[in-house]
Amino acid sequence: MPKRNFKPIYSHNGFAMRHVNYQSNGSEWLHCTERKSIINCLATARRTNGVITMVSEHSGHDPDDGIVAAKILRKEIKESAETTDMTPRDLIHKARVDHGVRATVIAGSTSSLVRMVHRARDEKCVDTDAVDAPVPVFQGKMLLDDEKQQFLLFDEHCPANNRRHVAFGSRLGLEVLEKSDTILTDGTFSVAQPPFGQLWSIHAEFGDSTVPVVHVLMSSRQIVDYTFVLNKLKLIAPRWNPSDYLGDLEIGQARAISDAFSNIRQNFCYFHLIQSWYRKIKTLKIDDLTVHGKSLYEFWSLLKCLPFGDPNKAETDFNEILSKAPQPLSAEMQEFEKYMRGFYIGPRRNLKFPPEKWNVQDRTLRGIPRTTNAVESLHRNLEHCVRDTRGRSTPLLSELLRCLRQEASVTGQ
Repeated sequence: MPKRNFKPIYSHNGFAMRHVNYQSNGSEWLHCTERKSIINCLATARRTNGVITMVSEHSGHDPDDGIVAAKILRKEIKESAETTDMTPRDLIHKARVDHGVRATVIAGSTSSLVRMVHRARDEKCVDTDAVDAPVPVFQGKMLLDDEKQQFLLFDEHCPANNRRHVAFGSRLGLEVLEKSDTILTDGTFSVAQPPFGQLWSIHAEFGDSTVPVVHVLMSSRQIVDYTFVLNKLKLIAPRWNPSDYLGDLEIGQARAISDAFSNIRQNFCYFHLIQSWYRKIKTLKIDDLTVHGKSLYEFWSLLKCLPFGDPNKAETDFNEILSKAPQPLSAEMQEFEKYMRGFYIGPRRNLKFPPEKWNVQDRTLRGIPRTTNAVESLHRNLEHCVRDTRGRSTPLLSELLRCLRQEASVTGQ
């Protein structure tokens, strides 16, 4: 961070002036804060005994007391973040009390101000070095969330295969988890560093939306791993007993959740379902025929509507939709039909993905999400970790934890 950001800022006639140095007579020499920006304002001034006298006037921008107050507010939050242990929420509240709501709003969103606090405190220390070691050790501040409460839920090895799993979640997140009737899950590999291969996130209902409540760094994704993690979470949150589960098409986690909660209704994400079907079409190299005006456009458009029909009539509806494809079916379409009947439609028994699990009719009527887009969105939001890693393709674990703590802090507001 440039040193000039730590120098005093003064408000003068709707403009912000920054301290540059002290002159021989003891007065302060000031430059406009927009001097280093694209505006390139070259205004200068002297400050003697608290009185500012302009030497050269401002140019290229208009006076705005709100922007000036916001700049001073942001600077004070940065300084307080470095010199105190106040939580981001308390720092922002204090700034709002001192400078008013208008300056706080102009200064940026709550999440952006929280990120600024994290950046101000983001210094390498013994705790971050221990987490970023080849064999991560979670200690000190890496165990806590931004409210200085316990964030590490457990760090243990699965007895069945000796693979390590580390779970994080806030106190409020666990309360939300226990009260939620619906859970959504999804995993991402892009932010996981060895020895971990995946970050598995669990979302729960909170009002009319879903929020992230638990994150698990997993070094293996077998059924025994998911079962171990779920059993540990059930011990930590004993009242957790959801009635509905929504996830992607990964069988391992779906089976583990079914074993952990015997009466839970399993549902597969509509987005992942259509994505899986389209990947098969693309593998068969007939995806270019599904666009408007091509021979498979009507078939593909209707097939995407199949999950909204009666699950008991899925096979009949599929036969009707298949009749919209050019007849006789090409070799590629015959292969696609075989794929659909073998995994999703039937008539074979014990389908891997039976219609009642990917159909969205009941979910829609009961107000349950059709997709896991909320979880996907969280993982996309974690990409700002990658942008801050100075060219590395994957963030360090300490950087990932900073993002997860920040997400938990925003959820609690």
